[in-house]
Amino acid sequence: MAPLARSPYTGKSRRLVIAFDIGTTYSGVSYSILTPGEIPDIFPVTRFPHQGHVGGNCKIPTVIYYDKQGKVCVTGIDDLGDFEPDEVENWTKVQWFKMHLRPKSSATSDAADQITPLPPNKTVIDIFVDFMEYLYDCTRKYIQQTFPNQPDFLVSMDRNNAIDFVLTHPNGWEGSQQAQMRQAAVRAKLVPDTDAGRARIRFVTEGEASLHLCIQRGLMTPEMEVNLFALDHFQ
Repeated sequence: MAPLARSPYTGKSRRLVIAFDIGTTYSGVSYSILTPGEIPDIFPVTRFPHQGHVGGNCKIPTVIYYDKQGKVCVTGIDDLGDFEPDEVENWTKVQWFKMHLRPKSSATSDAADQITPLPPNKTVIDIFVDFMEYLYDCTRKYIQQTFPNQPDFLVSMDRNNAIDFVLTHPNGWEGSQQAQMRQAAVRAKLVPDTDAGRARIRFVTEGEASLHLCIQRGLMTPEMEVNLFALDHFQ
């Protein structure tokens, strides 16, 4: 199957779309600038603090370190070799926190045994807020550095409420999990706490995201095409 050609953006005004793929172990960000009449391109964020250039997979560890006061010390790294031992001695590593948000019906004893307990006085939403803030800050800095000839671009997008967000989540997550992720996005100041602001947050399952990627890159097998045809006709 040949790669699917994108169509020109048909909206009336310029917009920025940012996608957060917050995975259980690794996370990534991509974005697209939508300009009326132009075919959009999708770009990955490939630079993060303490990571340099993260390479072709554009993923960073879904990890946060907190101090005893619950303050974020460092985000998105596993190896603390660049820090002094005395500095990190009292840090608490938080990973696999996404699993705390999973539907109770999907819980298994094996998975529960691997989930890291949350730090004292921290909820899973608090952790999501901190991680989203980090990803958004990195994304904004990356866009500013990538397009230095457009210094007012993000200011214009902010002023016009023209930044949309796409958040991925596992298959099987539904309204409750989406509501909590939306709450975290609002608290992380991705969007304002208004109906219009919350409407700028969209969700896509990880399965859907993978399917779209396969279609976009022309990686569909005949079996996948048959299944997609059947799905389209039963929706």
